[in-house]
Amino acid sequence: MPKNLHKFYYKDYFAGIYFCIKKNSDKNEVSTNNEGTVEIESRNNQLLESSNQSYLDEAKKALGSINTFVKHGFTLDVRYPGLVTGVGINHEAKVEGEFKLGLHLDYTTGLPVIYGSSVKGVLRSAFQEENLLDILPILVPNLKNELEPIQRKMQSKPLKAWADAIFGDDDDRDSRSPYERDIFFDAIVVNTNSRNRFLAADSITPHGSDPLKNPVPLTFVRIASGCKIEFRFRLTDSDSLTANEKETLFKAILIAFGIGAKTNVGYGRLEYKD
Repeated sequence: MPKNLHKFYYKDYFAGIYFCIKKNSDKNEVSTNNEGTVEIESRNNQLLESSNQSYLDEAKKALGSINTFVKHGFTLDVRYPGLVTGVGINHEAKVEGEFKLGLHLDYTTGLPVIYGSSVKGVLRSAFQEENLLDILPILVPNLKNELEPIQRKMQSKPLKAWADAIFGDDDDRDSRSPYERDIFFDAIVVNTNSRNRFLAADSITPHGSDPLKNPVPLTFVRIASGCKIEFRFRLTDSDSLTANEKETLFKAILIAFGIGAKTNVGYGRLEYKD
């Protein structure tokens, strides 16, 4: 079984498989022989079967030194159908049976991750919702009591001002001291689902602009539903909001809006279980 899923998926996945350019192809598409097709299917299974709790436990040992900087966080469950991240990364040879879309995998541990910059971006974008403070208790009723004092505090000024205070007033550069800034670490998978998996195969069928064209399903890998993801931060007490209040606010936003790609069709939805 692979020792590092990042290396396996992005380096070893296509290694040693015979490819040739398809004849009469104007897109430089490639094909493989029967042995190659069988090998790709085998590597798909290796990837999924390696995504178990034993792999997680070994990978988390490498995170010990980083975790000393993590001061705040919470764990959320991935709802069905799962979570998609990293689809913009190229992972395609245009051969039958391959996983065609990318996946964010940590270079060192091989764990699927949601980049800290992505977490920060989702949280900040929520502050563009004019009625954010009103809809959060409705969308996340189990946090209603914790959100009420935060809501009262945040009514003192516009959401834009709060966003600048929490995330900085410049997307590219934050002039504040590192000791005054909130740090957003990569979110990581920490537990598998009931089938002892944290990855699963899935497929989508893009129809494009031609309704008469026979669509070709795209097979890809997603973070499996039912597993747990830990969102990790180092938060500061600042501008009337305590670090714990920010943590509650961030948790509510992620549950309400989800994270990752294809949230508009149900992926990336999260829930909190005591």
